[in-house]
Amino acid sequence: MHFLTSIGVILAVTGILLIVILKSPLKISDKLLIAILSCFVLKFLLDEWQLLTGSQVFSVFAAMFGMSTIATCGWYIKYLTDESEGFGWRQLLIYSPLVLLFLLTLAVLPWHLAAMYQTPAVRYVLLLMIALIIYYFYFCIRMLQKHKQLIRQNYSGVSGSITINWMVIIISLQIAEFLLKGVLSNVFGDTNNALQVITNEYCFIIETFLLVVLGIWQKSIPVFIPPAEKAGQTPLQPGDLKRYLLRIEKFMTEEKPYLDPELTIEKLSDLTRIRKLSLSQTLNKGLNKNFFTFIKEYRIKHVEDELKNKTSEKRTIMDIAYGSGFNSKTGFNRAFKEVTGKTPTEYLGEG
Repeated sequence: MHFLTSIGVILAVTGILLIVILKSPLKISDKLLIAILSCFVLKFLLDEWQLLTGSQVFSVFAAMFGMSTIATCGWYIKYLTDESEGFGWRQLLIYSPLVLLFLLTLAVLPWHLAAMYQTPAVRYVLLLMIALIIYYFYFCIRMLQKHKQLIRQNYSGVSGSITINWMVIIISLQIAEFLLKGVLSNVFGDTNNALQVITNEYCFIIETFLLVVLGIWQKSIPVFIPPAEKAGQTPLQPGDLKRYLLRIEKFMTEEKPYLDPELTIEKLSDLTRIRKLSLSQTLNKGLNKNFFTFIKEYRIKHVEDELKNKTSEKRTIMDIAYGSGFNSKTGFNRAFKEVTGKTPTEYLGEG
């Protein structure tokens, strides 16, 4: 077996075993991660058969398994935060175009030809593959956006364990792999398999390593998702909205819960004794803010008050920021600029 293929298969199989052992009982997101790594194993093996036989048919099938992992990455992102719905036939529908493409490929690929890209039918198949790749990447990006929205509705801080920014690296590597493979195929034709192997295998080996290490480290991210408003459902009444706003503002001023860097909407709901749904509706409809923005503004106001306080002169601005509930310098600087319109340095200079 080719050296790079061996590394990829060993990494993926080891990752599957570690996930089963270390993360049992498995959540939906864990099972999806195992599915991604299993597809990687099949892809590595198909690439190996392509090298052994010289037929690029196997390379096309390997690409299809690679494409399926893009869609599965999107579902993985979704189910890390939102397990309100099980993974069933509705979710599997996203793979139906890939199944149809697979059947079409079986019908049109010239199995006996090594240089198969010259046939018109295969060109159309490749165009369909490109369109499907673009769609699956769009799906992943949309899931990342939804994840970000849910985090801002539930968490007052965005530490690394809940941002899943590492999935952006995985998706970017997949994009780079497909782009580079296409460029190499057009520039060098079918005569330079070595370059395609390097591009293909190295990208997927890096992806496999990251998925194994970071996938095991990544924990599920519980969130509260307000149910969609239905016809006949009683909305929050103006009187209740005003009462909840007064209670929340009074509690925030007197108890300062925003100083807790790990404050969540669930914690605030317990502290204020306001149901999560009512609390979420109060912030969204009464203040037109999500939970993240609401807490962020209180923390920045606390930083400003502390900077004006003469007893705080011996502390650095970051000491004050950490004492105000922020858990990173980058997050504080970004929040300060968004709320005040100035960087901390500009703000201090004017003071």
